[in-house]
Amino acid sequence: MRIQFLDGFRGLAILLVMLFHAYVPRPDVYPYGDIYAEFPLFKLGWLGVQLFFLISGFVIFMTLDKTQTFKHFLFKRWIRLFPAMLIASVLIYSTLPIFHERPDGIPPNMWSILPGLTFTLPTWWSKLVGFEIPLLESAFWSLYVEVKFYVIAGFVYYFLGRKYLVPALVALFAFWVIVFNLSTIVESRVLEVLSILINALSLKHFGWFAAGALFYIYFQNKESKWFGYAIAVMVLSALTVRIEALGFDYEVIAGSLIISALFALSFKSNLLQKILQNKGLVFIGFISYPLYLIHENATTSMIVKVADFAPWLHPFLTPYLPMVMVILVAYIIARYLEPILIKLFSFKKQVTTVLIRKELL
Repeated sequence: MRIQFLDGFRGLAILLVMLFHAYVPRPDVYPYGDIYAEFPLFKLGWLGVQLFFLISGFVIFMTLDKTQTFKHFLFKRWIRLFPAMLIASVLIYSTLPIFHERPDGIPPNMWSILPGLTFTLPTWWSKLVGFEIPLLESAFWSLYVEVKFYVIAGFVYYFLGRKYLVPALVALFAFWVIVFNLSTIVESRVLEVLSILINALSLKHFGWFAAGALFYIYFQNKESKWFGYAIAVMVLSALTVRIEALGFDYEVIAGSLIISALFALSFKSNLLQKILQNKGLVFIGFISYPLYLIHENATTSMIVKVADFAPWLHPFLTPYLPMVMVILVAYIIARYLEPILIKLFSFKKQVTTVLIRKELL
């Protein structure tokens, strides 16, 4: 059974990310430059990814509880992610000549599809094959983080035990916090090696996953202590979000805390749940995964095209037709194309389109 207010959060998360990509990171490409880049809703829209991580921590724990084996769990994750990724990768690559204004550039060959289809970093593939694997979509980075989380969470759950899942996630995040802080004040070869390891595993994001998992426990048993634990881990995650790149940025921390507060409040407030369950947000949440995959470069490229075609249009309004277009394409993928591939790839009877649609995977 799907939890609709979480679908609403998915919708909110992808809208934040889309607004960020439409107004902030590429002032050298936008026809309006950086005019709107300092508007807080746009500037901090990238925090929608952290909201996705919170949701994922909740949902993955629930999925683990509904799945009997590690192998079956990994298959369910693969069947949930791969069909849309395959469609998106083929679509993106085939439309490269149309969207030649892409901020990520035009990959020279089909090797660029490989990282997305395997959910692994392009740099890993570059080291493996001995030459540079070009980037297809920079937004895919969060999927690489998610898959690491799935593997680690599944391993702990099935081989160590359910009760160790949250402590392990918290410990891995705490390990990153400790190593990161020590490495800023102490020079050590050991710390260098540990830093390479924790970065390879993306442990800096595991606080969000741990907090989401703690909210799942609270959602199950309604014991206040779990809500408190979730708040504590989430606040620490908010205080350290992108600290390695941005330092102690008060604006970023404030945005992170607002996102965190909204997520926490949704488990206490029927009114907030009702707002999140409105049809618009739930619809965007339903298509959020393919929308996330295809939106970034296509939207930016279409912004340039719209500005050239309609120079009379107010610059602020330029991104909205492109965003509507990618939403429409994402709906076609989610509603029609993805279910076809899910049926095709569902070799096991227990994994069907009905399961994918009715479970919150």
